[in-house]
Amino acid sequence: MKKLFITTFVLLTALMAQAQTKISPKLENGFKAVYSTVNTLNMMDMSALTVTSEDEYAVSNVTPEGAVITITNLSMSPIQTEGIDPVTFILLTTAHVLENTTVKLQVNADGVPQKILNLEEVKGKVDEVMNAAITKFFETNAELAQVMPKDKFLEQISGRIDEEMLLSSFDVLELNGKTVANGYQDTYTNDEGLKMKRMYFVSGNKVISNANLDMSKDEMKAFIISQIEKEAPEQAEAIKQNIDLVMSQLKVEMTEKYTFDLQDNKWPASITSEQSQDSMGQSMKATSVITLKQ
Repeated sequence: MKKLFITTFVLLTALMAQAQTKISPKLENGFKAVYSTVNTLNMMDMSALTVTSEDEYAVSNVTPEGAVITITNLSMSPIQTEGIDPVTFILLTTAHVLENTTVKLQVNADGVPQKILNLEEVKGKVDEVMNAAITKFFETNAELAQVMPKDKFLEQISGRIDEEMLLSSFDVLELNGKTVANGYQDTYTNDEGLKMKRMYFVSGNKVISNANLDMSKDEMKAFIISQIEKEAPEQAEAIKQNIDLVMSQLKVEMTEKYTFDLQDNKWPASITSEQSQDSMGQSMKATSVITLKQ
């Protein structure tokens, strides 16, 4: 029996090692790939909202330490401004943040983004896109100006966008630098600022990750207070005084699932993702399908 146990342990260890994968895409001068993306947002009882885009990834300046990946938005569907509420508009606008923009990324030898080389240029383009979208939104929703000035609204959206957010916004590069294996777990902070626990499953060139919200009650309290202080500071003190009441009414559930189909060169052939969130009886579901065109 002892020998059988040891043999089983050795076999399981060997299988785990076999499934272990280091994601390090081939970086070659002149390499180019075009990806099409379809993002779909379902929020409460609204009809599904869809954003489509195409982006080119071009590799240059390859050295043993890394390379430059230039990401150019080739096309993007128009942003919808009619018949949607401000929260949904913010989510849609975030999806359009890099419309008509070229981003030059410095990556390390494993293709992990390190910094944006043309950050000021990108910031200027982002401000231009955001301002145009918000101007149109206020034109089609004139009553909004009575609740919040346009400049304040622009400030709130722009405040969400910084280099750290931009560096993490390219799903095509999401796995780069990671060593994953069946059953491997890690934690990360998602785009909403919430802590998630993730588990990986690996089969050949397919990598699947499933994640769930992983925050204690105290961590959630601190998160809510920090968000209120940032978005509505005039209400922060009242929320602090009544945080236990708020927590008793707040139940947040969140899941994220990604499926990466990689090529032999470790660049994705396709990526599908599904994110769902339920809070205080309100639900939101976002799906994304990214496909290599050429």
